[in-house]
Amino acid sequence: MLAFGLFAALVVVLIRRLSRQSSDGRKNSDPLDYFGFARIACQHANDGLVVMNMSGIIQWVNPAYCRIMGYAADEMIGQNPRSFALLPHERPPPGTLVRFRLDADTPGPETLELVENIRKDGSVFWNQISMSFHTTSDGAQYAVVVCRDVSANVENEKQLEATSKELAHIAAHDHLTGAANRAELLRFLKNALKQAKKTGARVGVLHIDLDKFKQTNDMHGHSAGDAVLVATVERLTAEVRDIDLVARIGGDEFIVVCKDLNSLKDLKNIGLALSQAVNKPVPWQKMNLTSQISVGAALSNPAITDPDEMLVQSDFALYDVKRSGRGRVATYSAELHRRHTQVTQRQTDLQAAIRDKAMTFHFQPVVGKEPGVVRGLETLVRWQHPSDGMIPPDELLPIAQSLGLMAELDFLAMNAALDMKSDLNRHGHNDVLVSFNASSELLAHDDFCAALLSGLAFRELSVDDVIVEVLETVLFEDHLTETPFVQKVSDLDAAGIFTVLDDFGSGNAGIAQLARLAIRGVKFDKSLGMRILTDPAMEIVYRTLTQLCMELDLRMVTEGVETEAQVNRLMALGCTNIQGFLISKPMPQDQVFTWLDTYTASAIAPSDAHRYLKAN
Repeated sequence: MLAFGLFAALVVVLIRRLSRQSSDGRKNSDPLDYFGFARIACQHANDGLVVMNMSGIIQWVNPAYCRIMGYAADEMIGQNPRSFALLPHERPPPGTLVRFRLDADTPGPETLELVENIRKDGSVFWNQISMSFHTTSDGAQYAVVVCRDVSANVENEKQLEATSKELAHIAAHDHLTGAANRAELLRFLKNALKQAKKTGARVGVLHIDLDKFKQTNDMHGHSAGDAVLVATVERLTAEVRDIDLVARIGGDEFIVVCKDLNSLKDLKNIGLALSQAVNKPVPWQKMNLTSQISVGAALSNPAITDPDEMLVQSDFALYDVKRSGRGRVATYSAELHRRHTQVTQRQTDLQAAIRDKAMTFHFQPVVGKEPGVVRGLETLVRWQHPSDGMIPPDELLPIAQSLGLMAELDFLAMNAALDMKSDLNRHGHNDVLVSFNASSELLAHDDFCAALLSGLAFRELSVDDVIVEVLETVLFEDHLTETPFVQKVSDLDAAGIFTVLDDFGSGNAGIAQLARLAIRGVKFDKSLGMRILTDPAMEIVYRTLTQLCMELDLRMVTEGVETEAQVNRLMALGCTNIQGFLISKPMPQDQVFTWLDTYTASAIAPSDAHRYLKAN
């Protein structure tokens, strides 16, 4: 800015000097030849300098302006720069130029104007212009224009702006699908709720989950899964309005925010339209991939200003869809709100119960095929709710899992099992083992193995006194993909702790995996035992499994045994140990010793200790 003002001042010196010479014919007698200095500065300046009369006709230009424009001085003097400097389509017609007059009230040199100009050779550049006005001693007015080619600066600014926009887009969007990410979703939803509160409109949130997406990934690979994700976003985006937002918040989870709605019915209709648009095969490598969504819908009201509350409501509605079979749209209603409130209260109560160690534990016996031989006791968690009574495990465990409390719950079960083993030893039942279930969260806990060994030592117990039961589905994902917990089981085995594979036959491990696992036994899923009398094919499967386990020296327990007929058939097919209601339901700790004392021939000789974990 200073340079533009300085050059304008130098040109003014030239104008005034020329004016004085023309009026009185005298030369400047000042000690310093300001005219000479001004001429030198103007001749060698990098910025273009132009003097025009008030009709816009060029009177004088410096060499820099000639270089910038590509014209000789005599080609421009006497011309209006608008006739040659502006782009052809922006040039005014000749009649307009004749009538053209400059306005002396135009802002001074401190105001910069950026104009796209064209040189004689046709090249286009960005010209930064400053203009000021000056009156000579004889009353003539002139405009002094300072010009600078700033094309490089403009291009740099454009690149910086484009880069900034790109970075902002990356920061707010999912890199794979281009949908908004969680941060952008929360920002958009917060503003939408704020705007809705002012206008009285309502905001809808659709929580969308791709059904069986993991199956697509496992069967065809992640590139196929990516194709489904991209197609889903494209279809959702094509269906919603420009004022709405499509976001991806997880692997196969999406949120659609719809503004300016009137009713829940409107929102549900949008959800149905989205389902219709997405529930079509996705073409990929000469095949069609399955695509189907479940949708949970929630509509705002004037009292809702928190985006998280809307997301929780839509998520709960989606959970209702998943619970009832998937593939449909569910809205967050008064009934769902009641159930949601109940679940939320249950979550709060469970957190308190686990924190206060207020959980109770029942124990279910495992017995051998020999009459009256008790092998062990499985530790099972129970929750006696202060007002709602006993909460069943199928309700308790999902709540604990959703809260991330499974490890804490399993630690309580572990200590309950060790306490029970101490009590067993004190009552003379040294050879009855105890077991507890280890979830993936417990296996992932850094302190699990150390805490188990420490708990055994504190109670003066041996590693041979306890069994850790691990679900088959914890160790293997679909298509026999090992999870990191296979190594955790190996670590337990290396520490001398026995591990058995629980619910075998219900998951993904398969027969081929048994020989590779660091396990000492398997517990057949109750579905095998319960179908043994009605399904001839199940007999073949069961016999094959028992023979394999005997070959691998794996001891077996069959769960879900409820009748004598089952026991007889299972024993004939190779069963060695059973567990189920026929023997006993899970019982509180204070009933265990009465049951042990009355169960026929329950005392086990020391030579039979740990029989179902060691060789016969």
